[in-house]
Amino acid sequence: MKKFIAIAFLLLFLPVTANAHSGLSSSTPAEGATLEGSPEEIQFLFESPIQQGDMTIKDEAGNTVEVADIISSEMELTGQLADELPNGAYTVDWSAISQDSHEVTGTLTFNVAAEEAEEIEEAAEETTETTETTDVSSTEQPEEAAAPESETATAETPWVTILIIAILAIAAVAFFVMARRK
Repeated sequence: MKKFIAIAFLLLFLPVTANAHSGLSSSTPAEGATLEGSPEEIQFLFESPIQQGDMTIKDEAGNTVEVADIISSEMELTGQLADELPNGAYTVDWSAISQDSHEVTGTLTFNVAAEEAEEIEEAAEETTETTETTDVSSTEQPEEAAAPESETATAETPWVTILIIAILAIAAVAFFVMARRK
């Protein structure tokens, strides 16, 4: 019985650490984005530090696009493009080694549509001109946007940890009370 109490005490009062794998916080361009022109670089930001990373870019035909330089810093992986990307769909397969030495991988897709973007801009200008004459307030959009899922998940993580610790503390107190009654 004393061994069980000692183990429970150690579990409750020793520092609790968690080695989580690094997750992707954001990317530039964003997942599924349609760009008005070729990006100069592809950038991934991580939630926690990474040791190293790599990326491969392919066009819609499956041809590999040359990346001039891949730089990984503490929480960032950046690939400098060698040439401008022509219009089309692109896929970036990335991988990074997190601080706990586990590999995390993912895929980013985006489109380059330079000419289409200009046509859309012209159409939007024409629509804006007609809308301004009818009702200016109906074209205003709210400035606040929903928080990205990664920020929401990161904000919830401490509460989950606190909840688990609280449940364990209540269980330990109940155990000690029951043990004293015997």
